[in-house]
Amino acid sequence: MKKLILLLFSVIFLSTLINAQDYEEMVSRCALGVGDNTTYLKDFVIRLPEGISQDDSPVHKASIYLMKGQNYRFTMCNSEETRSELILTVYDRSKMLISTYDKKTGNIVRSFDFACNKTGLYQLWYTFKEGESGSGVGIVSLVK
Repeated sequence: MKKLILLLFSVIFLSTLINAQDYEEMVSRCALGVGDNTTYLKDFVIRLPEGISQDDSPVHKASIYLMKGQNYRFTMCNSEETRSELILTVYDRSKMLISTYDKKTGNIVRSFDFACNKTGLYQLWYTFKEGESGSGVGIVSLVK
């Protein structure tokens, strides 16, 4: 019985460790692609299930404090097994400021720069196009 419990614990621990290494690798690869003249600030690992409908897409919500007069770069990367594209929308309270998804054209950009004109707490909403499931990472960098 003790061997069974030890084996079960080992399997759970190893699967968690392997999963963490996969996400660390994904964050590292994405961070290398943010560009020159930037300082890495924070990453957000996103794992979302498939939505019930297109109107009810799962959302990973995060908050970040940004400073007036600073330029920030937001970069999104998908995991290799994710078939949909990660979308970021930045809100100031309930007002949408910018998004990687252009509803008119249907285009999604992987990265954008944001010139902050007001110090405060901003909300970041990460979702996948058409409510599909997936995993990815969002990286926030300071542009020098």
